[in-house]
Amino acid sequence: MHPVPAPRRMSLENPGALPQTFPRPMDGVSPPTPVQHGIGRGPRGAWFLAALCIAVAAASLTWKSWDMFGGAQVPMLQGSDDTLYYVWLPAVVMDHDLDFSKQVAHCATLNEPAREAWLAQGRTATGLLPNRYPPGWALGSLPFFLAAKALAPAGSTGFEPIFLLAVWFGQLLYAAASLVLAAAIIRRLIPQAPAAVAVLAVWLASPLAYYQTARVSLSHNQVFALAMAVFWLTLRISRGDRRRRAWLALGFCSALLVVTRNVAAVYLVFPAAVLFRDLRSWRALSSLLLGAAGPAAVQLVAWKLLFGSWIVYTYGSEQFDFSHIRLVDVLFSPRHGWFYWHPLLLVGILAFLGWSLRRPWVWPWTLSLALCTVLNAAWPTWWFGSSFGNRAFDAATFFCMVGLAALLPAVRARPVLRSLLVGVLVIAIGWNLLLLSLFQTRRISNQDPVTYADAARAAAGWFAGVHSPPKGTF
Repeated sequence: MHPVPAPRRMSLENPGALPQTFPRPMDGVSPPTPVQHGIGRGPRGAWFLAALCIAVAAASLTWKSWDMFGGAQVPMLQGSDDTLYYVWLPAVVMDHDLDFSKQVAHCATLNEPAREAWLAQGRTATGLLPNRYPPGWALGSLPFFLAAKALAPAGSTGFEPIFLLAVWFGQLLYAAASLVLAAAIIRRLIPQAPAAVAVLAVWLASPLAYYQTARVSLSHNQVFALAMAVFWLTLRISRGDRRRRAWLALGFCSALLVVTRNVAAVYLVFPAAVLFRDLRSWRALSSLLLGAAGPAAVQLVAWKLLFGSWIVYTYGSEQFDFSHIRLVDVLFSPRHGWFYWHPLLLVGILAFLGWSLRRPWVWPWTLSLALCTVLNAAWPTWWFGSSFGNRAFDAATFFCMVGLAALLPAVRARPVLRSLLVGVLVIAIGWNLLLLSLFQTRRISNQDPVTYADAARAAAGWFAGVHSPPKGTF
């Protein structure tokens, strides 16, 4: 008798092993090509972009933290949303309760109108001030907050510079790891692509240049990092890594992603589609659920203690309006339109869609992009208030990176197109960094529409040394 061959495991690098419901992923992907320089795969372009990213991060952090150590002593964390995410940490760790009123009444991260508005809110069923934001961002920042607490003097409130710097440092580590993971994922799926160049170029031309440096106190940096971890772990497991710790990590990162920003659940379509057959194994399913149990329990217990119910919709009357979906506005409006503020992202998305047409296995990512766009467009404040571009497309920026990575090798042998694309990248990055400078120095509004003419006038006035009053509120 002949031995029965062992079944092949499903793997994104073993196309024949995939079920018919999840077609061959690597069809149409060219084999790796030799290392080339310039826009191709050479180190010079990637190292230059990496140095530029570090310079942008350093400048943003210096600008953000400067007043914290000056005479004004203004904390680097400012704003209602930022405080709502952060306040979980001092309330739980320092005061051992969820009575946010003590922190809100005395913290310097809120202006007086915002403070009064929050304190004037109706109390929950448990007699506490509500917090509409989930505790996932705070859970991700907890190790760094605890490290600061160990070094802080007795009687600290949790809002001192050492705490803010520690949390910023931790979130910056997540940001750096997320870019490394994004490049690793792209390198695995498009071997001939200059993955680092694509990731860093899109990052410099996107809202992430702001939300992964100066504004890590919002959820978007952590959402992007967790989405990259989920995608990377999914690819590892699909290639045959069936160790329990891989499933535990995937469960933990998936749950923390949702607990950080609930609508980020749209990015779980990919692991669900790729791994659903593997979940018929009790070992895999139990490990996944065990990994997810921690973040999920934190969310449920927080809701129960704060609102008196295990499941709560925390946004009150602010709900999705699917009868008025503002698709054109959310993408092309001067009021934080994703493509209007960051034109390179349109190039990246178009390239991603073109690349995905010949690869049916990409449909989970395409669906996530579609769901993200529709949900953002259906939100009543589709411009998302104070925002550099449209911050709600946080992890969707990865699809732009994939698109640019697919486009770069395609123009490598076409000098005219290659030169044109290089020019587009230079202009797009330069434009975004100029816009970021105008935004951080409050020469353009962070709330209202900003046309190209408005940005040009603000830049001209800045270069001419003309003083203008700050625009918008941060």
